[in-house]
Amino acid sequence: MTKTILVLGSALIISGCSMIPSMWDDNESYAVAKIRHSVDYLDCSGNYLPQARQVQSDVRFLEIYSSSKGSDDLLSMVTPMKQTIDGLVEKEENKVFCTLKKKQLVKQSALIADATMERF
Repeated sequence: MTKTILVLGSALIISGCSMIPSMWDDNESYAVAKIRHSVDYLDCSGNYLPQARQVQSDVRFLEIYSSSKGSDDLLSMVTPMKQTIDGLVEKEENKVFCTLKKKQLVKQSALIADATMERF
C-alpha cells in the first residue's frame, strides 16, 4: 500500500512539473555564452578596440533579442553591461581603463550567465 502511494505520488509530481511554463531559451543561452567568451578573449595589452567592438556587438544582439522576446528580467541586467562596454569603446585606448572595465564585464557576464542558465 505504501509503495502504491509513493508511485502514484511520484507520478503526480512529475506530471505536474510538465505543466510549469519553461523560460529556457537556447538563443539567449548561446548569446550569453558568446558574450562571456568575447569578454574572456579581450586582451587589454594591445589594440583592444576590435575585440571590444565584438563584445559590444554581442551585447547589442542579446539586448535586441531579449527586448524582442520580452525578457524584461534579462534586459534589466544587459542594460548596465551595455553601458560598460559602450564606455570602453568610446574612450581613447588606455590599458588601465580597459583592465578595470574588463573586470567589471567579467562580473556582469557571469551574473547574466548564472541568471540565464539557471532558468527552467
